[in-house]
Amino acid sequence: MKKRLSKIARDLNSNITYVAEFLRANGYECDEDPNEEFSIEIIDFLKYNFPSFIAEKKKIFQQKEPSKPQKQIVSKESEQIPLELKIIEAASKEKKLIERIIGFTDYDWHYTVAKYKGICSQPVDFNLFDEVICDLLLTEQMSANKIGELLGLDIQKDPAEREILLTALDELRKDKMLDGDESILWLTPVGEEYAKNGVKFSTFTRDFDLYIDLIGGLKAKVKEIFINLKSEKQFTNPDFLLTDLDEVKSLAEYQAPEIHFPKKNFLLQSADFVRAESFKAKVWVVLFENFRDNTIRAIVYDEKQNIVIDALSESLDQLEEVKNSLLEKLIKVSEDEDFLVEYTDEEKQEEQVLIETELIQKHEEIELAIEAKDTAKIKEIEKQVTSIKCHFNSLEFEVELKRLFDETSNDLWIISPWIKNATFKRIPFFEKYLKKGGKIFVAYSEPEEPSQIMAYEEPLNKLLDLEKNYQNFYLQQLPAFHYKNVWLRKEDNQHLYYTGSYNILSFFVSQGLQKVRQEKMTRLDWNEEVHEEYSDVLLKFGLKYLNKAIEEFNTLCQNPPTKLDRTYLQKLRTVDYGKLKPFINQGIEEFDKVFNQLEETKTENLNYYRKKFFAESIEDYRIQIIELSKQPISPERKRSIQNDFDKLRNEFMDFMEIQITNAKNIAESISNLKVFQIQQHRQNSNNYKNKNKRR
Repeated sequence: MKKRLSKIARDLNSNITYVAEFLRANGYECDEDPNEEFSIEIIDFLKYNFPSFIAEKKKIFQQKEPSKPQKQIVSKESEQIPLELKIIEAASKEKKLIERIIGFTDYDWHYTVAKYKGICSQPVDFNLFDEVICDLLLTEQMSANKIGELLGLDIQKDPAEREILLTALDELRKDKMLDGDESILWLTPVGEEYAKNGVKFSTFTRDFDLYIDLIGGLKAKVKEIFINLKSEKQFTNPDFLLTDLDEVKSLAEYQAPEIHFPKKNFLLQSADFVRAESFKAKVWVVLFENFRDNTIRAIVYDEKQNIVIDALSESLDQLEEVKNSLLEKLIKVSEDEDFLVEYTDEEKQEEQVLIETELIQKHEEIELAIEAKDTAKIKEIEKQVTSIKCHFNSLEFEVELKRLFDETSNDLWIISPWIKNATFKRIPFFEKYLKKGGKIFVAYSEPEEPSQIMAYEEPLNKLLDLEKNYQNFYLQQLPAFHYKNVWLRKEDNQHLYYTGSYNILSFFVSQGLQKVRQEKMTRLDWNEEVHEEYSDVLLKFGLKYLNKAIEEFNTLCQNPPTKLDRTYLQKLRTVDYGKLKPFINQGIEEFDKVFNQLEETKTENLNYYRKKFFAESIEDYRIQIIELSKQPISPERKRSIQNDFDKLRNEFMDFMEIQITNAKNIAESISNLKVFQIQQHRQNSNNYKNKNKRR
């Protein structure tokens, strides 16, 4: 279904000028006419590739106007980030310079929610009468008559005054602050304590819950921590309950201060156990190895809130036995992994030892700078650390790779021998990178043996879809290789080069990784040797798309439609137009030679078919005008034909000399077309209708 240019621009949240500019830049003919219609193929082409065009425009604008802040667009990208990446990204922010991430695994944090019915006493401010009575009884024990006398009340003769005093005494007695009868009254110990503070007891009954941490024994903040975690109810009897009142008070002081908080005189008098329920919170534990002192540190991550839970982290880090059991769990590896994982007694390489020594020194320098509150020094050291840190284990490289996706929009090359299901985890990052103007080149290996499968069908099809839809995504199968590289080619020539043993498209971080002793990827300098390797791969990619363009162009030329149309000319003009741009004028002699031959042939064939199309169009106009000349037409119709013919002549001005005579004849014929007068036409029409009515 076709769409008008104005609707396409609205759907792309842009304007007609930019859409037309983009289409023309890619070989499509486009006037800035809002009513011009485009096919579904061109609409899809815009859908996938226009965002990168706009991103590139914004980048150029920001370079010209660096001081002007750019409005940030909040996206739902975080919803597409795999959980594993969220975990290690959060862990990387917690990691110290002297640590490396060992791995992560899921963990069930068990806790119990116990429900109680408690009798509690709550301090209530004295009224003036209570305060005076208690002040008197603090001095000595006395009878009700004496209290009345001191207060100026005649309780012997005045029933109303007697009722007032006895009611006040009864209230204090109910609150267990007063004891005795009318003959002699005194304050209880609790009454004395509260009288000194100017308050009295108000006793009430209330239900309350206590959260009992069965792993770390935490008391404070336990309720607010577990109530926010993703938890599963366990249909088993709770392993541990609190029945001793002092223990209940101890926990209630942290979790239910409205029930028991001695500092503010909220006191739990008694607590009856009602019931308890067992739960397990689903969290993740990340282990770090400190290469300065060879110790293990643990942190706890909650996927629901996407945060590290500090209180649980500190608690778990104290449990050496639990940490050791988790470490053993991390070392267990499934048979499906791409490489074996196990403890290793292999000595660290000298280069790694030197780097670790430097990082230890920088860590100590940062601690001193923090102590001195020297922020400038801290930033300086952090820059130095960035240049030192060039080795990455699997987990660390995932964070580094995500940083490249997030912070750059250049030419990103991923060289990975295999394409497996891990590729699905990369697709969302690929698409985001492509839409913001970056280019991605993916290379995988040809098999060394006929039966060897280097690419699984489903993930390969996903990459082929990207190749089809996005101009800036490239895919190539290279002669058999085993190396794994990541290249980032930047416009400022500050290129990045990573190499190692990490298969980007066949492995993705997951729980159950090992205690890594040797790094998996290394960042090296971009030198002449790397550039030669890059140039060789660039040539192979370029020739693939060049040969594809030649094949597509030859097919088009050999199978023209019976009736030439603009769609056919458009296809000739735009054969793999955008795909070839990154390889043109890159100093690749072999590519440039063939590309120039293609351009020459393309120009010759395009001119041939344009000339033929122009001649056929002239003939179509001649036939159309002969038919139209038989009777008058509307002025609008005549103007429309004239405008369309003028556009045709302007578009094919380079062939006007050949068709000059025919074109002049057509122009004259259009000019001579008779038109009817609108008013006279309406009158004739009305006369005809009236005549029919009379009949």
